[in-house]
Amino acid sequence: MKITDIETIALTIPHPPGHVWVKGEISSTGWDLLVVRVRTDEGMSGIGEAYHLKNPWAVISTIEHSLKPLLIGKDPFDTEQLWAGMFVRTIQLGSAGIAAMAGIDAALWDIKGKAAGLPVYKLLGGANMKEIPLYTGGHVLGYRQPGNLGDLVKEAERYVSKGYKALKMRGGRGHPERGDIESARALRKAFGDDLDLLVDVNSEYGDYTTAIRMAREFEPIDLYWLEDPFRFTVAYHNEETARLARESKVPIATGGNVYGRASIKRIVEHGGVDYVMANVSKAGGITETRKIITLIETWNLKYSPHCDGGLNALANFHLFASAPPHVTANVYHEFDPVYPYDQILTHPFVVRNGKAILPERPGLGSDLQDGLEKRFPFQGDTWFIHDRTGAPATRRAL
Repeated sequence: MKITDIETIALTIPHPPGHVWVKGEISSTGWDLLVVRVRTDEGMSGIGEAYHLKNPWAVISTIEHSLKPLLIGKDPFDTEQLWAGMFVRTIQLGSAGIAAMAGIDAALWDIKGKAAGLPVYKLLGGANMKEIPLYTGGHVLGYRQPGNLGDLVKEAERYVSKGYKALKMRGGRGHPERGDIESARALRKAFGDDLDLLVDVNSEYGDYTTAIRMAREFEPIDLYWLEDPFRFTVAYHNEETARLARESKVPIATGGNVYGRASIKRIVEHGGVDYVMANVSKAGGITETRKIITLIETWNLKYSPHCDGGLNALANFHLFASAPPHVTANVYHEFDPVYPYDQILTHPFVVRNGKAILPERPGLGSDLQDGLEKRFPFQGDTWFIHDRTGAPATRRAL
């Protein structure tokens, strides 16, 4: 079997009517999705997601001009060797190179599974679970003004009624605004201690003084974790993130926006965090994320994939289920409950009582529906900058 073609498909999927989502400085009105399809001379193809980086043309160009010519004619089963070759070819491109490789690599694993007639988790060594516990994340539970917290609770009630045991709200309002504290208190009061509560700061606390002060204010609320507190995420703040994990009683999560195992290596070398959130579409694909999981296991940390919608959910499910049991014990997997998978996939996975049922079909478990480019044409402007009051400002596309 030989690779004959690699294509990229850019899509924009708008939020459902009436759905409003506000997070940190940058919010979105929908989901941008960059699909990679790898075709072979035997008529078999695979799909994966390359993270768009909010600059999809940089990723598409890397695939089309750097990686596609390198892979045409190669055996799709040679994932380790192909990954090494792609890495050398794009090593000076940073995150754009890793994101491009991620989509191709996931598609190659999809082909391998289809050719073998096995789900990818079997190729990864088998699953320690068939039902994956989820927390609601992605484009839900966005920021509300302190006077509008009843609306936040009402949205959360929809997810709790469907069996979710953990919710992640969007943060980013530290002192003196205190909006995060009041929002978390409202959810804790509404649902009690039976619900696990997570807060994603979206890199908005900025300095260490604000982050540690906020972490200590959160301690009585008993958060499951506090995610990405520092500006520009962990790639620029390895030392501060590790220091916060050491000095705070609130568990710290990060890694959903790092690219490749070297970034994770720096996190653990500086003292580690509690939860590492490697996302297959950002971390370099299945081949690379497997190695990140080994690092997580070696350093006795926990693995919880960042997964805010998109095709990466398929690959992340297989990786999470096949990871060593102790790195995923009592851990949730992120899931966006408003993402329209039934409009994207030929075989959307089943979510029941707050758990995803591990796909058993060969490969990643699904293909794309036909006609997506006509139904969801790429817009390129779903991300926008808003003011700090929580209301969208005049939109400026990124």
